[in-house]
Amino acid sequence: MLHKIKKNIQKLIEKKYIISMLLISFLFTSYANIVTSIRPLGFIASDIAHGITNVQILLPNGISPHNYILKPSDLKKIKNANLFIWVSSDLETFLTKPLTKLSNKHLITLLEDPEIKLYLLKNNYNSTLINNKNINKYYNKINYPYYSHYKYNMHIWLSPDIVRIIANIIYNRLIILYPNYKKQLDINFHIFNNKLTQADKNITNMLFFIRKKQYFVFHDAYSYFENHYHLSSLGYFTINPIIQPGAKRLYQIKKILIQKKVICVFVEPQFKPAVIKTMIKNTNVQIGILDPLGSNIKLSKDNYIKFLISLSNQFKNCLDKH
Repeated sequence: MLHKIKKNIQKLIEKKYIISMLLISFLFTSYANIVTSIRPLGFIASDIAHGITNVQILLPNGISPHNYILKPSDLKKIKNANLFIWVSSDLETFLTKPLTKLSNKHLITLLEDPEIKLYLLKNNYNSTLINNKNINKYYNKINYPYYSHYKYNMHIWLSPDIVRIIANIIYNRLIILYPNYKKQLDINFHIFNNKLTQADKNITNMLFFIRKKQYFVFHDAYSYFENHYHLSSLGYFTINPIIQPGAKRLYQIKKILIQKKVICVFVEPQFKPAVIKTMIKNTNVQIGILDPLGSNIKLSKDNYIKFLISLSNQFKNCLDKH
């Protein structure tokens, strides 16, 4: 009888333990200590915070920050974040209002950093694009302050130089939030920088022989990457991917494709306009895919390095065909 009672007690304890672990797991995944707006920032944050705290990414996989609409569950993540990291209202316009409720202690706005500002590239857009009736009509309709978005290229996570600064910003903030884990943060930060240095050297060597090969990209996202690795982009179809290029722009690009013997036109997983297939018909131009958000990369260790290498391979795979 006593043995049976002990057995029942043991089962009850085990059940309570399982329920407790499930509850902890639920709370851990539902209320992230660090939340980032987009995947690449999540990659950097999770490398620095590895073994210390968890990281969640606000935008669902495969979704662009250019046209996202927040859900109630997103607002909960923002509210419960110990630290929220984003680029700025010039990129993630949908976050401007919700983030006013977070204190500076719990928020990193990367474009406010003076060091990052020194590295910002101005958009090299054709002035006719900014006056495009479709663009003005779209932004007037949704009341987005878009002129600042066109002044600078916001895709700062594609610059290895800026990424070092971002990692440093996150590292210093986490030391304040988790002072007991300074030793682990030091190790993570050191490993991240070393691996980024090595990956940067490897990518430079890998892309060396294709850097003079000419191509077009779908939208103006890659200037930092292209400048850093001296690639030969001829331009882009649109500044903002949610705005389709007009007939005049497409005609100009078609002429360049033929005259310059362009090798590749790159589209993106989130945006694959049918007009590009039509435009390159009866030419030798290849279609490649570039993923500036790392959609297929899981949130794990060394994920930013994997992302950078993956993007480099995407360039190489198409440009290396000729």
